[in-house]
Amino acid sequence: MKEEKANIKEEIYEILYLVKVCLTSFWFWLPVLFAIFMYSQLLILFIHPLLLLVTPTIISIYAILQEKKRLKARYKIGERKILSASDPLGTKPHAPTSKNVIEEIVEEYVHFLKEKKKRESVS
Repeated sequence: MKEEKANIKEEIYEILYLVKVCLTSFWFWLPVLFAIFMYSQLLILFIHPLLLLVTPTIISIYAILQEKKRLKARYKIGERKILSASDPLGTKPHAPTSKNVIEEIVEEYVHFLKEKKKRESVS
């Protein structure tokens, strides 16, 4: 029994010694390093290293521009401002009124004229 344990212990030492010799040998690592080199060359063939440096910069600039567009659209910052000839003196430039707003103003004016005619006919 004691001899078997000593035998197993020696075999484990031999295996560990063999592993140590393989891992510390230049000839063991040469094919591994060559394979790493070849795969890295293939990777560089398809993906240029400068692309890895430039791509995050491009994405960051694009994200900043999109954020500016989103903020301008949300707060209506970039609207074109006009100053009509019919505006009173001293009026600041303002955003042009849309078609719907103009239609509402015309309807209010028509309603105002109808009320005015009713008042005149009553008097």
